[in-house]
Amino acid sequence: MKGCVLLVLLALCSAKPLFHPSYVTLKNMMLKDMEDEGDSDLDADNSLFPTREPINPFFPFDLFPTCPFGCQCYSRVVHCSDLGLSSVPSNIPFDTQMVDLQNNKIKEIKENDFKGLTSLYALILNNNKLTKIHPKAFLTTKKLRRLYLSHNQLSEIPFNLPKSLAELRIHDNKVKKIQKETFKGMNTLHVLEMSANPLDNNGIEPGAFEGVTVFHIRIAEAKLTSIPKDNLSSL
Repeated sequence: MKGCVLLVLLALCSAKPLFHPSYVTLKNMMLKDMEDEGDSDLDADNSLFPTREPINPFFPFDLFPTCPFGCQCYSRVVHCSDLGLSSVPSNIPFDTQMVDLQNNKIKEIKENDFKGLTSLYALILNNNKLTKIHPKAFLTTKKLRRLYLSHNQLSEIPFNLPKSLAELRIHDNKVKKIQKETFKGMNTLHVLEMSANPLDNNGIEPGAFEGVTVFHIRIAEAKLTSIPKDNLSSL
């Protein structure tokens, strides 16, 4: 028995702190955005990126009063990937800045799934079974910069996306049409990845990209037979 206890203590002492790769990715993305926006004080948000050592992996919820069951919560990042979830979990802390829900079985995003998450910066929903996103789902996420919806079953780009988006990835879905109002007012959208969708020439309405300053747009593996010049002239 003493030998077993000793082995456990040795394992605890040698264990590395929990430092999920997505945490590092989020930090790099946010710092890059701050540089692009001319913010010279890149270390201003020490509450998100603390200078102290990463938190102990055996107490991952120290910084949160609540955390969705089965998820990991730390430094305003909520990881709920690979849990077999069929819906967005409740009790996501209101000051969360990144939610990782990839590799689950979520079919629908409801109106109040992200209600109150006014600080949300990045949302990862890749590789689910999404077919529907409520038009008001992002009503309060006015700081959302990066939205990942790839590898789902969406037939259209969600309506009423946050105007703050800088990056939208909706690769490998079932999108057949881009309506004129889809990107209206999204003046900060710089990256649009929507390859591997059954999109043809008639699916892009005239003026769909009007007013958008996309730096990178990818529509490979589609059904286009020519370059949609009327839509790309404003990019």
